[in-house]
Amino acid sequence: MAGKGGVGKSVSSAATGMWTSGQGKETLAFSMDPAHSLSDILDVEIGSQPRKIREHFYAYEPDLKAESLGFYRRYKNILTALFGLFEVEIKPEDFGTMPGVNELIFMDKLYDIYIENKYDLVVIDSAPTAMVLPLLQLPSITTGFVTRVLGVRNRWMGVLNLLEAGFGDAILKEVRNMRAKAETMRNAIIDPNVATISVVTIPEKAAVMESRRLIETVESHGVRVDSIIINHVWKECECDFCRRKMASQVSYIEELKTLYADKSIAILPDYGTEVKGDFLWQVAEDLYGKKQLTI
Repeated sequence: MAGKGGVGKSVSSAATGMWTSGQGKETLAFSMDPAHSLSDILDVEIGSQPRKIREHFYAYEPDLKAESLGFYRRYKNILTALFGLFEVEIKPEDFGTMPGVNELIFMDKLYDIYIENKYDLVVIDSAPTAMVLPLLQLPSITTGFVTRVLGVRNRWMGVLNLLEAGFGDAILKEVRNMRAKAETMRNAIIDPNVATISVVTIPEKAAVMESRRLIETVESHGVRVDSIIINHVWKECECDFCRRKMASQVSYIEELKTLYADKSIAILPDYGTEVKGDFLWQVAEDLYGKKQLTI
């Protein structure tokens, strides 16, 4: 699930997980949003390891601080060499605050989940659009970077081994490992039989415009957007305010239907209350029970 912040991605992700687990599929809801809204929406403290929510349904909110330390330890040699080129010293505890590190960590954790192959379905509650796009670019960027490193290995690995015994060889091993993970995830992301994206939006100008940009950019990377969920749609009412609001919403809904006739489009009402806990079953029913979307 991807989209602008505050449009209902976490609710849609949690409801999807509830529905598929109810169909007997082993499902993991994986939060890639540092804000971690899944705990609040599922009304349970998830923690930093996959937690069982109900039969067949698990949720996972990685602890980015702990994961950044683990990531740093796994790639310590290559990171030390890379920062050393710019004469920058980075302490492990500060590594997680660097731009782009969260995306690297999420890609690394997604790889672990993908290779483990424990779940029939992984529902990703993505970060807002600004973080989704760098994440999609990471596999190709990482592959390009490590390929260049491998390309100069004959020139530099011997020198690095002289600086510290085995240092160059350790870097080469980490680089190869990083490239293998990046290529595996890139192939998975662009395979429509493995991964698709549902864009969640609301019928307002800013959200619709951002959704259009998101779809264009995502699909330019070869990733299929197969559905759009339009959230917080007002129900019919006779007062002037509601009629004006509904008229505005209808225009944006029709715009999306016209532009994306090749995609499934689901409409979710404004429920007039906070959606969490058992109320997610109503969202799941509206999305999948009424066959607006299929999985």
